Amino acid sequence: MRSVDYRDSDRIVTLLTEDEGKMSALARGARRSQRRFGGALQPYVLMHAEFRPGRGELSHLERVSVERSFHGILQSLDAIGAAGAAMAVIRERVPDHEPEPLVFDAAVRFLDALHEGAPPEECLLSLQIRVLNVLGFAPTLDQCVACGKIPAPGRAASFDAARGGIVCRACGGGRLVLSSGSLLRWAAVQSTVEYPETPWPEPEREQIHDALDQLDALHATTAVRERTGTAAGRWEGRS
Repeated sequence: MRSVDYRDSDRIVTLLTEDEGKMSALARGARRSQRRFGGALQPYVLMHAEFRPGRGELSHLERVSVERSFHGILQSLDAIGAAGAAMAVIRERVPDHEPEPLVFDAAVRFLDALHEGAPPEECLLSLQIRVLNVLGFAPTLDQCVACGKIPAPGRAASFDAARGGIVCRACGGGRLVLSSGSLLRWAAVQSTVEYPETPWPEPEREQIHDALDQLDALHATTAVRERTGTAAGRWEGRS
């Protein structure tokens, strides 16, 4: 997920692993020789990695082998931006050394979808929704968080991230309105592991993006907010 140069020839890499969760490791000689690690330490690669314990939280990366490279991402600036933003979201949301196999699966499927040409903004929004859901931070969207009132079918609902979900008018409402289509879209994303193959209707995409922005404003760092904002279809000059 991230690689930082260290000393004269080493690198410190941050990886998302299936069995150990998010972890950082020292890759000795990674900058000096390609023989030991080859191209496995490049972004957007699924690999098999072997570690040995190090001092403190930093393990030592012994050897790696590439299982799959999602190189199709590199063909699109939008896909590159979405992938970078997604890795930033995962780095921040997932605790160190706590296995989250559902997040790992979501990340691999996300990279595969971008590699195959799926719409980047919709994939990024879906990844954000799924990570929040898996880690127990999903907002309440099926009833008012204050009184429990269930919105009528086909009706829009006010959303307030600070209160944790939708809020009915009697309880004060919220600054953002989610249409019934957006609510159904969000619920559909949470109920499947697949990523969208076609773009969403623009109003739904914008409303879901704004709701996730509200959640990030409460919990995410400035760096993550900037990455997700830039990646979500907001490249300079894009119509």
